[in-house]
Amino acid sequence: MASAAARADAVMVVGNSNPNATATLNIISLSSNQLVFSVTNTSAGVVTGFGFDLPGSRGAFTLASIAVQPGNQNFRLSLNSGNVPQFSNAALDFALVTHQDNFAGGSPQLGVASGATSAIFTVAGNFNGLTQQQIAQAVYIRFQALNTNPNSDVGHLGTIKPVPEPTTMLLLGTGLVGTVTAVRRRRKKPLATE
Repeated sequence: MASAAARADAVMVVGNSNPNATATLNIISLSSNQLVFSVTNTSAGVVTGFGFDLPGSRGAFTLASIAVQPGNQNFRLSLNSGNVPQFSNAALDFALVTHQDNFAGGSPQLGVASGATSAIFTVAGNFNGLTQQQIAQAVYIRFQALNTNPNSDVGHLGTIKPVPEPTTMLLLGTGLVGTVTAVRRRRKKPLATE
């Protein structure tokens, strides 16, 4: 059963060692057999790979399409992309890389260029039971040619702490004010004597 999800807010991925390595991941749609996402490069370098370490056993994946802007080129799907620099426990289910099958490699002349350029990817495979948050937590993004030390890095979201919506915070604040007011009224009431 394929149920599509609504467009999610973009999440920012920051490099593990270099805070200048930044990109945003936006899950455009997710169903049981297809993932459509975009990556926007907001760093001064080049994004040369995206890898996904999804929970559970997932099987094979195929690249259905890539929609690129000028300067984004040569991405290919890799089902055997090697290790993830700085994250040795990551076992990538699939990756989109610019350097053969190597997530750790890549050429700074290829990929998603700097200056807030983006690319949209459609990947077919077994995404059954996964949420957009799980997909976002599973991504690793490879940066190169950052022009700051270190000049290459990998970003990963890790565990996302959900940010409450403003309405939730308003309800929580109103409830707390009501509780404090009730406690104060009880303290001010004189005790009844018989």
